[in-house]
Amino acid sequence: MRLGAMFTARLRRNPMTRAVLSKFARGAQILAVSSTVFCKELVDVLRDRRTLIFMLVIPTVAIPVLMWVTSELMTHFMEKLAREQVDVLVLNPEAAPELVEEVKKRANPLGRARRVAELLKAKGVGESELAMTKGEPRAFLRLLEKKGIDPEELATELRVAVEDSDFKLEPGAIIQNAFPPNFRLVTELDPRDYDHPAEREQVLLEAVRTDEIAAAIEFADDALEKLASGDSTEIRVYYLDASDRSSTALSGLRRIFKSLGKQMVAERLLSKELPAGFANPVKVRPERLPGPGMLVKFLSQILPYMILIFAFMGAMYPAIDLGAGEKERGTLETLLVAPVSRLSIVLGKFGVILVAALVSAVLATISLSVSLYLGIFSTISLVSGGSFSFSIQEALVALLMIVPISGIFAALLLALSIFAKSFKEGQSYASPLQMVIIMPAFVSFVPGVKLDWLMASIPVVNVSLALKEIFTGNLDQHWAHVGVIFLSTSIFAGLLLWFATWWFQREQVLFRS
Repeated sequence: MRLGAMFTARLRRNPMTRAVLSKFARGAQILAVSSTVFCKELVDVLRDRRTLIFMLVIPTVAIPVLMWVTSELMTHFMEKLAREQVDVLVLNPEAAPELVEEVKKRANPLGRARRVAELLKAKGVGESELAMTKGEPRAFLRLLEKKGIDPEELATELRVAVEDSDFKLEPGAIIQNAFPPNFRLVTELDPRDYDHPAEREQVLLEAVRTDEIAAAIEFADDALEKLASGDSTEIRVYYLDASDRSSTALSGLRRIFKSLGKQMVAERLLSKELPAGFANPVKVRPERLPGPGMLVKFLSQILPYMILIFAFMGAMYPAIDLGAGEKERGTLETLLVAPVSRLSIVLGKFGVILVAALVSAVLATISLSVSLYLGIFSTISLVSGGSFSFSIQEALVALLMIVPISGIFAALLLALSIFAKSFKEGQSYASPLQMVIIMPAFVSFVPGVKLDWLMASIPVVNVSLALKEIFTGNLDQHWAHVGVIFLSTSIFAGLLLWFATWWFQREQVLFRS
């Protein structure tokens, strides 16, 4: 015991030991004071209704509701556009009268198409769901299972409705029979002469632009002779890319002529006594592997973008309020004369802003994930073949990616807020900065961009791509990149925090006129 006391006393007399203990005590004091400032500022922030709205309400409720309303409106107007009857001009019907009649038959939404559409409506199956499962046999079967429909029973009912015993139960065939393009063919638009190409294009452009017609068809002059001889013919479709009605008409005409072409090939093969597979010797049958599907791909694109944007938005209003807001209220002077260091004040304010950014980002992630899977885009889960989920390890790594980038936003916004003289001026500084953040965060939507060492060195871009790889289940291929991104982003956040602290100690910044 005596030897221990002597050793302790000798250590205390050592100058180096005393310096280390002094620094440790000073650090503990700064941390304690920073915690007190943090609690005080957090209480003030939680009392601000505007900050609570941007930190809690908008990420949790407003964004999913906004996306749901947007999706519903888009679906409504797209279906309305598809049901709307549009006029399609035939410039030279005399060149191929048989083709004109076939187009009229296939563009008729009445009769057989109505029977099939009513049958599907009674079963609760819509065109958008069928289109989503087109080319995915397993997804189509999952859709029928979800609706409680027996495939054999549906196939029998559809064969009766279309009056074809060989009808195949496939989404493409059902769409073609139930939802044909709603066209009305017209042969006269204007008594002008259409022989001159320039004049004809101007007349057609004006007609499509004013919604007088949606598109125009022109057959080759020798269309009948070529088809009769077994050759192919060219059909021109004039449309306007900027017009939704015109683009829809083009899509419908393509479907009609593709179906008509298949029928002609079948008739030619039959007349030559050739097998049905003669004209199509190789068939490609896509088989989706049991890995990440469309839902995961979509979420891996939108979630990194939304996380970064909401981390910034969640930090923006608390930062402006804790800097420029305190100047306006006149409470900053009171805080500065308190017996606490400037470093403790900055750390406390920074902690509150960081927490607000993290809460906003995490709530937005959870809310969007649940909403996308269970509500707005639930049909995508049929194609993906599974739910959107990732392991606890991936979730923790994603959270680790969010923390330093939120620290960058918090330190940068706090520095701007310290410089601003008023809340309004702080907003004017933060708004352009938000635009700067949006552009690199959008990289998660760009196809073909991979997380490599170059991308890992670009701020915001690196975190966006890292989150994308995590959500798609590719974390095991990018551990080194993720480690470098976390380290570099943390260092960058620390440098910005040091700058904010140095900025806060300058009187000409705090009390600039």
